[in-house]
Amino acid sequence: MNPFEQLEALCSGAVERAFALAFPSALEPVQVARKLVASFESGTSAGRGGRRFIVNVSPADFGRLESDRGYLERQWGAMLTRLAERSRLPQRPPEVELASRSDLAAGTVAIAVEPLAAPLDLALRVRRGLPLGARLPLRGSLLVGRDPGCDLVLTDPRVSRRHLAIEATVDAITFRDLDSANGIVLNREERKEGRLDCGDILRLGDSELVVEAAE
Repeated sequence: MNPFEQLEALCSGAVERAFALAFPSALEPVQVARKLVASFESGTSAGRGGRRFIVNVSPADFGRLESDRGYLERQWGAMLTRLAERSRLPQRPPEVELASRSDLAAGTVAIAVEPLAAPLDLALRVRRGLPLGARLPLRGSLLVGRDPGCDLVLTDPRVSRRHLAIEATVDAITFRDLDSANGIVLNREERKEGRLDCGDILRLGDSELVVEAAE
């Protein structure tokens, strides 16, 4: 399924129907989402800092959408994050902000893109596998594996008891394979050691871990 088909499936069900009923002649969220996808795919990544997409609409449309602004920004952001992950280019998840611009006519959208600063504090999150969603702040010396004594314990039979060591300092975050049975893949490349930055994806066994900004 291509990104536009995924876009239709997401927005049509959860957002478009409700807004179509309430505002039959107004700008619809799915139109904004199409513009966002086109803007994401036509631009280049701003690097590890990522990008913020500012959705500029007319004051009238902004007034109609404002009550659901937080929900819409999260949904649009989630779609762009999936596109970023599919691109396999390490980067910070995109952010989306809805804004009003007085020079725009009702029903029109103008997307502005600005770079995001690279985050200072990073964390490792389990994005596939168990425990799904678990997060490990990257500070100091850390261990990842199946052993209960590890800082991040993965429930994955293909992960070694002590699979991965991470060393996080103010200057760099590095990792090394602890002679694991199934190795480590960093951004689709098998590695024994290396450096980690925002957006990097580590695969250990059947588990996937992503480096992201710490909350």
